[in-house]
Amino acid sequence: MFDVVERDGKKVVSAGYPAVERLIDTEDFTEINEAFGKAYEELEEIARKKRGLKKGRDAKKAARAIENVMALFKELLEIKYKIQEMVGEASSKGKKRQ
Repeated sequence: MFDVVERDGKKVVSAGYPAVERLIDTEDFTEINEAFGKAYEELEEIARKKRGLKKGRDAKKAARAIENVMALFKELLEIKYKIQEMVGEASSKGKKRQ
């Protein structure tokens, strides 16, 4: 399930999704926000035109998928912050005991 990989000269645990891990590590969502924003606008336009009922429905589903991916990124960031907070608390407790 998890792999140990070398990143920046250090061994780290990886879930096997390097692109997603890089996004969460760097928190640089500029490129993906631009791409998703453009795609979302195009999908909304397709859904509004309603030329073909199936095409409009498919566009709405794709737009919803983009929303779900962005929500997952937010959730992953929240988990990252909670882990960092827990690590910080654990290290400060360890320092107090010494």
